[in-house]
Amino acid sequence: MKGPAQRLREGSGVVGVSSRLRMFARWITAVALAAAYAALHLLVNVGVGQQVRASRAGALWCGAVALALLGPALWLRHRRRAGVAEIVALVDRYGTRRPRCRRAVLAANTAGCVLAGGGALAVAVSERSAALPPEASLLLLAGGVAAAGAGLLVLRSTRPYAARGAAQALLRDGRRPVLYLRSFDDDEAAARVDDRARSDLRAREVQFAAALGAVGPVIAVGRPGETLPLLGAARFYLPLDDWQGTVRRLMDLSQLIVLRLGPGEGLRWEIGEARATQPPAKLILLAPRGFPELAGQVNASLPTPLLPREMVVGGHWVGAVIAFDAHWTPRVFPVKERGGRTAWTARPGGSSLRTPTVHLVRTIHTALAATGRRQRAMAWRAQLATRKADLVMAGLALALVLPGWLGYRILQLAGR
Repeated sequence: MKGPAQRLREGSGVVGVSSRLRMFARWITAVALAAAYAALHLLVNVGVGQQVRASRAGALWCGAVALALLGPALWLRHRRRAGVAEIVALVDRYGTRRPRCRRAVLAANTAGCVLAGGGALAVAVSERSAALPPEASLLLLAGGVAAAGAGLLVLRSTRPYAARGAAQALLRDGRRPVLYLRSFDDDEAAARVDDRARSDLRAREVQFAAALGAVGPVIAVGRPGETLPLLGAARFYLPLDDWQGTVRRLMDLSQLIVLRLGPGEGLRWEIGEARATQPPAKLILLAPRGFPELAGQVNASLPTPLLPREMVVGGHWVGAVIAFDAHWTPRVFPVKERGGRTAWTARPGGSSLRTPTVHLVRTIHTALAATGRRQRAMAWRAQLATRKADLVMAGLALALVLPGWLGYRILQLAGR
């Protein structure tokens, strides 16, 4: 079976699309789909004899808009996929680990989202609707709690199987990636849930990768031998005896390199390679708290050494973020908790969206701004990641309601 890279047209000479072009492509596609949906709906009105003249004219206009946008949408899709052809070929060189029965897993994952979203909606209706009889309200509450619990259990079981690989993430996004380098021993800490998050659907790396998605899709080398990838950065796999050449080339093609310091010769080589081949503003180091000996690992590759005390600041999962000026002089930004609550986080019974990982992301944002890169969307993307399950459920509900309503109207037309 051909991999994603083999289905692309090579040799375009283009690497990645810009964030603005990507957003423009999404708007074009959304408008085209909305126009096509409206045209079908109006055609059904014509068929059932409702406002025939106006519906016919509206259907023609909406159909013309959808057809006019179809060409640009297809061209932008090709442009997006061709722009990352070389990167996809690199990450897909040794194949991607895909679970068996992936379609069944995706269907189960969708069912879990629907159950959880429907259950939460039922609980909200039972608590706020005064028009319902007490028996119906109690039944709705019990059913909602049961459905939400079952949905969360399904999501916990299926989400790792439904995780996208690096090649899929790159093809879907189209921008040059963020390369996340770390010791495989750090995966356990990254998979933990922040204290303020209420479910394991919001692990640290999930929030971290969602925030860095403001720059580009986050990719990382997967642990050799793992049966399932962790959620967060999209994984690809390399052989133990032939990985340095691929990582070196990915450093060249990536927008940003984020490296979490840790023990190991591999990370030491990656720091030295980034120092020798990449511009300083492209590298961000994450320093774990309580490991002053890691300063020596960094100092060996820098013209200006770091003080050991600067490696132990902060009190979060990552103690400090290190950026570099044009002369490779390191600047240390401690990860500190910032006060303030938004209206969303201050609601009664709500959990704060500003988890420790959100504070880390805000510090990375500050470090990037110091190097001349401003990514304003990073902070709110990290906060939205803590509500991603809710947003996915709402989107799925909308995606089911609209086609269902159109199908009902078509059945009305067929029954005439």
